[in-house]
Amino acid sequence: MTKKRLVLNIALITAFYAAVILLGLLLKTADAQTQTSHYLVFKDLIPVMLAVPIAYLGFCFQRRSSFTFALRQLWSNMIHAVSLATIYTQKQTRTEDDYYKCLLALSKVIDEVRGVYTNIGESHKHLGSYPFESLKTIYDIVQKLPPSAQDEKEWAVAAQNILNNWKVIRKTFLSEFDRSAPTIYDALEPPPPDRSTAA
Repeated sequence: MTKKRLVLNIALITAFYAAVILLGLLLKTADAQTQTSHYLVFKDLIPVMLAVPIAYLGFCFQRRSSFTFALRQLWSNMIHAVSLATIYTQKQTRTEDDYYKCLLALSKVIDEVRGVYTNIGESHKHLGSYPFESLKTIYDIVQKLPPSAQDEKEWAVAAQNILNNWKVIRKTFLSEFDRSAPTIYDALEPPPPDRSTAA
């Protein structure tokens, strides 16, 4: 379950509880004025009305926990695959073994994404769009550069393009995690106030 969906569910359940409280107040006021017993019936139903949303909320947090675990595993595999691509383009000597290992890692992680995310706009009638096209772009960059390629300028451009695409993936992907700022900054000098977080 994505962070956006979890927040939406929590908001809906909170609104439901607010509506239950308001309804209870209205029924109690109405019973006092009309000498009816609607509030007593409502009071008997309160345990059910409270239990069902709480159970669903527990289900939501369980789904979120499972999703976050899968996401972190995918993130680790994605780092490994892109690192192989970066190293492959920056090495002085490259072998076919390096080439195919890199393509295999990228291919695997591209399909792993499909196990965590659905395609954007996916339905029974429409395939939708792959959510991380930059990852496919990195695969294409590597695929077009077998070890036999001799133009070092082309290799340098490829390495930079991989880095640029990785920055796009990283920014999009990490927004789904629940991250906190560290309490201690581990560096010899404090960061400048306007330091870019994209680097």
